[in-house]
Amino acid sequence: MTPRLCIFSCHNFHAEVQASVKLEGWTDVVTSEFPSRCGRPPITWEELQTYLPAQCTKVIIFGRACIGALGQAPDSFPPLQLIAKEQCFHLIAGQTLVDTAISDGAYLMSPGWVRHWHRHIADQGFTPKTAGEFYRDFANKLVLLDTGVDSDISSYAEQFSEAIGLPLNHVAVGLDTMRLMLGKSVLQWRLEQLLADTRQSQRAQSAELADHVCALDLLGRLSELRQEAEVIAAIEDTFRMLFAPKALHFQSVDHSRRGSTPAAPLELQELQLSLATPYARTPDGQGFALLFSHDGKEFGSIILSQLAFSQYLDRYLNLALALTGICALALDSARTRRRLLEVEKMASLGVLVAGVAHEINTPVGVSVLAASTLQSKTVELSNSFAERSMTQTSLQSYFTDAQSQVGLILSNLERVGKLVDTFRQVAVHGSPETSPVRLARLIRDVIASMGDRLANEDVSLHVDCNDALEIDSHSGDWISIFTNLISNSLQHGFRDRKHGEIEISVQESPSKLLISYADDGGGLTPEVRMRVFDPFFTTDLQNGMGLGMHLVYNLVTQRLHGTITCNSPVERGALFHIEIPCREGSKQHD
Repeated sequence: MTPRLCIFSCHNFHAEVQASVKLEGWTDVVTSEFPSRCGRPPITWEELQTYLPAQCTKVIIFGRACIGALGQAPDSFPPLQLIAKEQCFHLIAGQTLVDTAISDGAYLMSPGWVRHWHRHIADQGFTPKTAGEFYRDFANKLVLLDTGVDSDISSYAEQFSEAIGLPLNHVAVGLDTMRLMLGKSVLQWRLEQLLADTRQSQRAQSAELADHVCALDLLGRLSELRQEAEVIAAIEDTFRMLFAPKALHFQSVDHSRRGSTPAAPLELQELQLSLATPYARTPDGQGFALLFSHDGKEFGSIILSQLAFSQYLDRYLNLALALTGICALALDSARTRRRLLEVEKMASLGVLVAGVAHEINTPVGVSVLAASTLQSKTVELSNSFAERSMTQTSLQSYFTDAQSQVGLILSNLERVGKLVDTFRQVAVHGSPETSPVRLARLIRDVIASMGDRLANEDVSLHVDCNDALEIDSHSGDWISIFTNLISNSLQHGFRDRKHGEIEISVQESPSKLLISYADDGGGLTPEVRMRVFDPFFTTDLQNGMGLGMHLVYNLVTQRLHGTITCNSPVERGALFHIEIPCREGSKQHD
């Protein structure tokens, strides 16, 4: 419902309120009036309810004695603000003018009161012939505060003056006082609405962020599973937790395995079998079907029907599409593991499998955050375009942000693709193929792929490596090593820190590569330093699996045939030395 403010006043001042609202052009403000009895008898909530316009989200009541006996508003009444004035005439004239006139013995009148003066003196028990003595007893003159809303009011005032025998003064006050007073109240109300909308928007953003965090956490668990049946069950549980569908149906493409759920109804089976695009909406528009595919290969599909909160269908669909690729990777990994176990290809496969589970969170997390940022920027630009407030500067800023965020998404998804390709090469050939690797460029690419994470953590990173240094090695291994070292500093070394520095040095000798990695973080205790390379050892159980440094150790020692040591001073930052023999071949390029 569109916010709507109702301003209540007594009949004597209602014309001024109406005129002020019209002059200000407040289309979200309505006015209403109640009888001008000056509290005899008092106005009641039941009576006000009969005068209340429909669909008001807040009510402001101006008055004096007339609202003094109202008390607590009933629960059925909209949110309310009572504004009691010391004198009713303070609604249309300045306090000094009103108080001076009253102290001089004047009887003040508003245009609304004067137009109906016959009725008012009748309510007081007088006639025009008998009222004069009463008024002359406490007043020596009449003062009409003319607001200009009634062009005939002077004649009514003169009739009243002649009837009671008191001189008449005419004071033009206009609507300035009324408009300023109402303007303050309307602006305050609009500020309240803006703050409420902001809080609601923040809650929505928090809910969306919570969905992404939950998704990443669930995906982290998904990547740990070994059996395809476990992966399918975990995918079903993940989608149930995130989207709350009334029914869920998973179907494996090779039809050798179904999900743990019953087969879909016939009309949904046709949708599932004919699904040739990443997604399709269900016929009732309250759910969607998703295809799990990667690198041109389909692994399965899932249908979620009759979502509990179908009003969020578009947002849910965007999140679900971000997950399908990872689910396909998990299914592919599970099937690849099964084939590798059947032929017993290589004893070191466990290192790579555990590494996939650990490493997938970083590129996926950066990609999801970049996609979420791009979506938010797109919504902002779309809204400004719809409101015709879009500028060339905002459009150029959007293009710049979009290019940056899309670059992050592509680079990180390429990292995931390389991880899967490496896994497949190991499955087929027993070892991934080597290729020329320029370490300086690779390190810079790793830093760039981490997006705003380094900037948000206020981390300075310095690299000392010859740009011409090239080795024949496995690029995926080096990406994993430097990604895990930097992530370890961010998560553990710089925890509760506002700034940090990382130094990476790569030197070449005739027989080996010497790599030094150091940060100025919180450091390692002797106990932690002794176990830093142990599998599943972590100092942050809430945010880590303890596989990062174990993966680095295995890659350096088993795959690259080198050594890695931790020589960190006690609680004075982390320091790692890596030595790799150069028998794989290193070259200097101009």
